[in-house]
Amino acid sequence: MEKNCKSILISIGWINALFAFVFFQLFCGIIAVCMGYVLRKDYHAETHGLVLMIVGIITGIAGWILNYFYF
Repeated sequence: MEKNCKSILISIGWINALFAFVFFQLFCGIIAVCMGYVLRKDYHAETHGLVLMIVGIITGIAGWILNYFYF
């Protein structure tokens, strides 16, 4: 019986991408990028993995900038 964890990786990746915008910017942004990389290389979801990596980078940087200005 083979397990398919693709949906779990997608969920964790998107949750971390959203958290990177508000909480733990650097950590959650890196986790989102890593999840995108794993999706792209191991699960052959090239488009979804690439989008997750880009969104992880953008939300991490944007969250870091917002945190700098408002806190």
